[in-house]
Amino acid sequence: MKVKLIVILFIILLQSCKNVDFEKNKKHYIEKQTEFAIPMWNYIKGNSYQLNILNQNIFTQKIDSLQLIFTSYLNKNKGKLDQKTFNEETVLIKLAFDKLILEYPELHKRYTGKNIVLSKKNQSKLNKNIKVFNDTTFFLTKDLKDYVASYIRIEANKKLENSVFGKSDNQQLQADLSVIDEVFTTTKISDFWKHKYIKHHINNLGIKNINKIYSSFMMTCKTAEYKENISKLYTSHKKERENHSIETYKEVDGFKLELHLFLPNKEKFKGNRPTIVQFHGGSWSEGKPDWFFSTAEEYAKQGWVVAVVEYRIKGKQNTYPFEAVKDAKSSIRWIRENSEVYNINVNKIIATGNSAGGHLSLAISLVNNWNEKSDNLKTSAMPNVIVVNSGVYDLTTNSNRWIVEKKLNKDVVKEISPNHLLKKSKVKMLLIHGDKDKNCPYETAQYFYKQMSVLGNDIQFYTVKDADHWIWFGKHSKEVSKVTREYLRKLNFN
Repeated sequence: MKVKLIVILFIILLQSCKNVDFEKNKKHYIEKQTEFAIPMWNYIKGNSYQLNILNQNIFTQKIDSLQLIFTSYLNKNKGKLDQKTFNEETVLIKLAFDKLILEYPELHKRYTGKNIVLSKKNQSKLNKNIKVFNDTTFFLTKDLKDYVASYIRIEANKKLENSVFGKSDNQQLQADLSVIDEVFTTTKISDFWKHKYIKHHINNLGIKNINKIYSSFMMTCKTAEYKENISKLYTSHKKERENHSIETYKEVDGFKLELHLFLPNKEKFKGNRPTIVQFHGGSWSEGKPDWFFSTAEEYAKQGWVVAVVEYRIKGKQNTYPFEAVKDAKSSIRWIRENSEVYNINVNKIIATGNSAGGHLSLAISLVNNWNEKSDNLKTSAMPNVIVVNSGVYDLTTNSNRWIVEKKLNKDVVKEISPNHLLKKSKVKMLLIHGDKDKNCPYETAQYFYKQMSVLGNDIQFYTVKDADHWIWFGKHSKEVSKVTREYLRKLNFN
């Protein structure tokens, strides 16, 4: 009996030591794998353009050769890793590199303008990955989540390109959820992805017209944590929309576009008031007026009328910057035409925005055409002043090729690109830009400023030192706010 017990204890001890060795080997394997993974992924990310303009055969060969470095090192360590770790690593490495193949047609088109279809071999390789989507073993791993996110985006875009959702609102979210319904059969995983996309939409595009989507999710979701999360988020956004006036400034293609008005106390601030018109950022693809609500409330308390503009974007109405420019101009016209109702001083209208919103502030000051047919063109769409934070000055870059993907004449983008619209203007301008901005290069902002200065415009440029693109929040926000307020004070607008 004692001998048998000793044998059992010996086996347990042996297994324990073996497990310790596996954990130690796994840690060492991951550390070494990371050593060459970081520079390799930095290379792939930094050379996205150069890689994705290649023809499909050469591109695939390059990706396969890079993947081979990882799989070779994994196979070299096969005997040192437990079977579970080895199997998981095999799948995750494949997903990481297959994601590059998956995104290749999309990026190739963006950079070259050419449509391509994946080869049968590549497509067959990708089709095998769908089996993993509903495997609870992998669904929370970064590599699978990244791959699935790309898959959903690409499949959803196919639906949008084919106008599956017509002219309904929140088209991107509808398309995303449609793909999720088609792909995921495991309730736990389906709940996860629906929660993720609805949360993203509310945070980045708002709650307008998603009440049916919200109600459906709350009825069908089986995961209490996700339901509570979405409920709180939806309710808080709903309350924020109830604290000010909301007007429809334009109805186009069935979309009722809103103007969120924050008004000063009439008893405290008499007469016609200066007005700030705010345009949110988001690459003309996402964004929401809500991002400006707290700032708008502060300015209203100081005697300003503040109008925060909803304009058409890719993620909601499946539109392009051309439509956004029309909307921005329509909003200024509406404000001028309703100035008496809201005690607005039509000689003190300031347009401001961040990133794409900054572009719209520039566009309404520079673009002569691109007016809505329903607009009264006798009403000026010009503001008196613009303040631009990290604006987009050049829309003709490779990263912006998508803007003209449905246009036969690709040069038409120059008609709404500020650096191609240089001219003498009556509008006073303040441009604020970070010198480390990679999203909207600092040089493009400098070019606009210098050329507009030569033309004799009333224009000022402020550089935020060591700042990237998002200067309107975070550590540089106070500096940007101070510069803006000092500029407005010197104008004696308030």
